[in-house]
Amino acid sequence: MPVLHRRLLGLVLLALAGCATVVPPADGWQPLAPGLAHRAWAPWPDGDVQALRADLATVRVALSPPADAGLPLDQMPSGRGALASINASFFDREFRPRGLTVSGGHPWPELLKLARPANDPVLACDTRCVIRFDAPARPEPGWRLAVSGTPWLVRDGHARTAEDDATCANLCAHTHPRTAVGLDATGRHLIVLLAAGRRGAVKGLTLTQTAELMRDLGAVQAFNLDGGGSSTLLIGGESRLPRPLNEPALRRVANALHLLNP
Repeated sequence: MPVLHRRLLGLVLLALAGCATVVPPADGWQPLAPGLAHRAWAPWPDGDVQALRADLATVRVALSPPADAGLPLDQMPSGRGALASINASFFDREFRPRGLTVSGGHPWPELLKLARPANDPVLACDTRCVIRFDAPARPEPGWRLAVSGTPWLVRDGHARTAEDDATCANLCAHTHPRTAVGLDATGRHLIVLLAAGRRGAVKGLTLTQTAELMRDLGAVQAFNLDGGGSSTLLIGGESRLPRPLNEPALRRVANALHLLNP
């Protein structure tokens, strides 16, 4: 075979090989839809962590309504067609959420006051989304969405420390499956992190570890949502976060954050 033909053949084979192999981005993010990316990695040998990054100029965020309370995420009518969904509020046995809760512009009829709302960070959205660490006693006019959690993880770029975790040892300093939510410095990108746990060697994260990862992902404000067996990640309606070995079925929860097409 002439040298020129061999070179041409080599270029064709190289091009075909390039088409067959998708090189992941250097930072690990993989696109799911316009404005939405997903990342899965093991930050530690026994870690199993996933994250979502949503551009709020492209992706709409909504909180499931009271009518869906008490259902697992994959059975919530409000989540049909969602790009992704995660569990949200802490709740009591009657699936009443803790802290300020607003869905579709309407406050939930019964707000469980396990602690003063001002003690609980809140993600609130009107035309834009903010995280408030000084939550008001009642939702502000114009809020179309509000969801609370506890405790804080990252505040003005500073992540909580082991000393902070020592004040709430069982919830904070022990390892558990986790769900966390945050915003970047522009307020344009919503950052969500979920960690698997209670799976043999994969025990989960402390809140200090969760905070460090949220900060590394670019969150300058972030807080903890309900975790443990409640931690759930659906992508395109399918469960993607490995479940605790003692709780293989999705848990019934109070509500969910849905990431939707505009």
